[in-house]
Amino acid sequence: MEKLQVEFAGGAALALTFFIVGPMRGWWDPQWPTTFISTGSFGGLLGFVLLVWILAAACAALTISARPEGALFATLVGAAGVSMHSAPIRALFWSREASLSGVFAQLIGELGMLFVVVVGAIHIICQVRALMARVCGDWMWKGRITALTVSSDSPDIESVARSDFADGFSSSIVLWLLSPLGSSGLPGPDRTGAKSPGQAAENRKTAVVCTVSCLAATVLYGSIILMLLMRSTHRGQIIFALFASFLLATLIAHQQFATRFSVVAWASALLTGVLFYMLAIASSGYVGPNAWIKIQPFARALPIDWMTAGGAGGVLGYWISERIHELKHIERHAEKTSA
Repeated sequence: MEKLQVEFAGGAALALTFFIVGPMRGWWDPQWPTTFISTGSFGGLLGFVLLVWILAAACAALTISARPEGALFATLVGAAGVSMHSAPIRALFWSREASLSGVFAQLIGELGMLFVVVVGAIHIICQVRALMARVCGDWMWKGRITALTVSSDSPDIESVARSDFADGFSSSIVLWLLSPLGSSGLPGPDRTGAKSPGQAAENRKTAVVCTVSCLAATVLYGSIILMLLMRSTHRGQIIFALFASFLLATLIAHQQFATRFSVVAWASALLTGVLFYMLAIASSGYVGPNAWIKIQPFARALPIDWMTAGGAGGVLGYWISERIHELKHIERHAEKTSA
């Protein structure tokens, strides 16, 4: 049921954006890449933000029996419909050939703006799911790992965290750090098995270290895989390389560092985009006619590509990894019960 809901919501969102909303709005110029800051298209930016947030609300309603990451995945897949219609970035390079480093600086700023857009989508998903929990609580995702499968004499913060999806959408470690009570992030002492404030603080510290390690590993693996896959500048190949790279990178990293914070799934793609644009700035000292030709393929992905294709791949990798962790935990519990 969870897989069907996520697949249906993602497919419906993509079809709606690609075939209906986009042509009606006329967002894409067949000769120009879909960027906002570098082109001054602030009306297009507003329309895109509204589209993402409306998709977030709709996907949250369609995936109430799935874990929250499924709603975010469907939202990013739907937003990828805009990315798929974009022209290659070379037209932007042609118009700003005298200052390519300035173009990449603006693209970095656009990545920061898109980070805020995703955080807004996450909060909309949270609010919609909270509202629906009051109306149809029996349909909500409650997690396949219940409190009965967690050993009380050997508390494991990662195992407990994975069983706590019904408690909220723990997607932004930044917001958790800004929260005095940490209510949007790690479970408190009553859920981590801590018997004292000191143990609870240690559990939180361990979880933060795990999250940072997972994020760093995802960025590293994603960069390596992306350099191997992105061998041309064709739009379809760029989108595929971003999606596949962060799907594999997040899946591998989360199997090593099983953090509860799914921020690593989508933020790693945006962070990698910033690093790649900075690398392009450092290597864009060449000038003269057709200087844009020397720009490497890894620097030709648009910010919207990093957010939609890269972010969707990362969230899907995280979603798959969580299901693997759940299955392993349930199998271990079944073995202990039967022994």
